[in-house]
Amino acid sequence: MPGRSPSISQSTGSVFALQSLPFDALCRTARDLFDVPVAAICLPGEQLSWMDIGADIERDAWDFATNFHQEAPNRSIPIWIADATQDSQLANRRYVTEAPGLRFLASIPLGPNGEGRLTLFDTRPRPGSAGGLRQLQNLAALADACLALRQTAREAIAGERYFRLLAETSTDTIVRGDLEGTRLYISPSVRTLLGYEPEELIGHKASELVHPDDAASFGAMMGEVRAGRLDVHVAELRQRHKNGHWVWMEAAIRLTRDPATGAPNGYVTSVRDIARRKELEAKLAHLASYDLLTGLPNRALFTSLLEEAFEALGKDARRGFTLLYMDLDRFKQVNDTHGHQTGDAVLREASARFQAMLRAGDIVARLGGDEFTIILRAHRREAEMLAKRLIAAIQAPFQHDHGPVSIGLSIGIAQAPQDGAEPDALLSAADGALYAAKAAGRNTYRLCSG
Repeated sequence: MPGRSPSISQSTGSVFALQSLPFDALCRTARDLFDVPVAAICLPGEQLSWMDIGADIERDAWDFATNFHQEAPNRSIPIWIADATQDSQLANRRYVTEAPGLRFLASIPLGPNGEGRLTLFDTRPRPGSAGGLRQLQNLAALADACLALRQTAREAIAGERYFRLLAETSTDTIVRGDLEGTRLYISPSVRTLLGYEPEELIGHKASELVHPDDAASFGAMMGEVRAGRLDVHVAELRQRHKNGHWVWMEAAIRLTRDPATGAPNGYVTSVRDIARRKELEAKLAHLASYDLLTGLPNRALFTSLLEEAFEALGKDARRGFTLLYMDLDRFKQVNDTHGHQTGDAVLREASARFQAMLRAGDIVARLGGDEFTIILRAHRREAEMLAKRLIAAIQAPFQHDHGPVSIGLSIGIAQAPQDGAEPDALLSAADGALYAAKAAGRNTYRLCSG
């Protein structure tokens, strides 16, 4: 068999196309299989061509070979020309009548649209052969398979580039991690979220930055991921920013699985900053639980706090407490005489005076209008002493633009659990004591008579 020269490849296509198509090897295989001096593959749509020529063959005479697809008769079907000098379309071609003196030519279309061709050339005539045609078809099938694989690879690369574009331009931070929670990829938006470069966090676990108060729930979630039981989950947690402060974030985490085995192999999560939402939630929670005028706990929060006080009492009888039910005396006259703006100012100032008299752990709430309550972490004797100080504090005139305003304070006192073993009973007992204080002339206090 004649020696062979290195394959000649000509291309204006992508480097990826040249490197991924083994058509130079396919040309050599075709030459060996058919014992011809020249084999060529042309992909006009890709502007790519490959040609393998025997070492003892003059190259210049075969320049036509890579462009033969443009001249091939009946390009959509296989061609087997045993002797070109006897073919009406080729007999007068220069490469037939002159060098290299083409005689045999076999060509078969390839590629998804049959636009490419695999072609064999020889200077010797060769008779037709069904077996030869079948071998040529097999080579074309291999070429088609290579092109299909390359197209799949191209689509995969395009998809990867597209999803990387989405990940790297998304305002959300995209994280890919393994089952142990170690980050394998993190998108650039983490710079805005946590102040780190992605490279600083890759190879580290998210748990290293989680707030201590969120560590237990986060650990439990990652445990479910490792066990393959948590397909999709949304969690709210805090992580430490590079400068030290805590960032509230929402993490939507999805378990990933090996496509071949279906076994869990990690997770992907999309993370976003929810600091503004948390701030709004806190404001809404405050509005739902606190009186807008005075800033004190409102009736709803007071009810909840009173229930908690009874729960604590049930666990430890020594944690007794006293309830003070209070009403501002002559407050209606303030509104009627000076207007609601002055009345509001009096309510705010009265609230401030109440708070100034209490210790940490004691709670004053505004139930509505001029009604207030205090949950006092003390027994009856201390409650009486506090009641006297509160009455004296409210007796001091309230200053406003048109002069001083004077009001009083009536207080009913009930002790838990002696005067009521559950919230409504205790509140009713304190209210009864308040009614007694008002009946006694106002500006005084009365204890629950039991």
